[in-house]
Amino acid sequence: MYFTSNAVDANHIWRQPFPDGKPEQITAGPTEEEGIAMAPDGRSFVTAVSLQAASLWLHDSSGDRQISIEGNAGTPLFTPDGTKLLYRVVKEQPNEFAYYRDLGEVMVAELKSGRSEPLVRGFRVRNFDISRDGRQVVMEAPDGAGRSRLWLAPLDGSARQWQVPNVEGGSPHFGPHGEIFFRHNEGASTAAGSLGFIYSVLPDGTGLRKVLEQPVNEFHFPNVISPDGRWISAWGPLPGNGPAAGQVFSLDGKPPISLGGSGGVSWEAGGVLLALSGSTQAFNVPLATGQALPQIPAGGFHSDEEIARLTGARRIEGRLITLGPSPDIYASYRGNTQRNLYRIPVP
Repeated sequence: MYFTSNAVDANHIWRQPFPDGKPEQITAGPTEEEGIAMAPDGRSFVTAVSLQAASLWLHDSSGDRQISIEGNAGTPLFTPDGTKLLYRVVKEQPNEFAYYRDLGEVMVAELKSGRSEPLVRGFRVRNFDISRDGRQVVMEAPDGAGRSRLWLAPLDGSARQWQVPNVEGGSPHFGPHGEIFFRHNEGASTAAGSLGFIYSVLPDGTGLRKVLEQPVNEFHFPNVISPDGRWISAWGPLPGNGPAAGQVFSLDGKPPISLGGSGGVSWEAGGVLLALSGSTQAFNVPLATGQALPQIPAGGFHSDEEIARLTGARRIEGRLITLGPSPDIYASYRGNTQRNLYRIPVP
């Protein structure tokens, strides 16, 4: 039996002796393969082989320009003063739907000059965030045993990175008071991913505490902590052991708010940015003073049109958008895939 599987975080061709043999991976490498047309003699098959690329683009008053030239880039974050853009460059070919799992160097781009330099040369990370005062960067990187650890580095490059002691976890995000929120894996893997819980810790490793009793699957998108530090946007099971969905969790004990399906929210540019998973657009929604969230319908949003009807909502075209100091300045991800048919000999 031959089949396509993403068991190794990318689509490759596998085979397994029927009925209970051991699965064996047939194709590997930087490309992905999907679909099988077996030759009549069983000695080869035809499959669609794809090669992916990802780049980062900046939109401002002068138009669109590409920020990343080499490698595959993603995870853009603007510094609070809007003068720099940090992003991650991955040397390997990415999986477009699992780009955030790849390790890459954090780059610092000076937007005025267009020059980019590594934050810590040769140090590859999975996720990162910038402190609210723009002085530090927290990064997730695996240790020698593959466990996720948290590291800090000054944004100005004045010192080398150092590890937050006695903490295992990933997807770090700075809170408004300098604390670091992160996800610690405590649960078994499910069809929607592994379960974990959100903790917070101070940069020196003290004050470790669990901040949410609800498990979450994913917590890696940018700007998911509200400016007042009382709301967290994450993807996790709905109450009552329901399916996983995008939700906003309260740190004051209020019930979580469903965003609908795989929707997400981030707090940016004096408002929130709302987007549905897979959509090629997002919506910037302004917030009144003291307001943490816009009006979210029961059960969340089910279409872009629902979000567009929110008061003041502004449509922005692009994928995985991150806003700058104003809604007119933003970064977005552009991915493209080339596919061709190849005949693969059966070993």
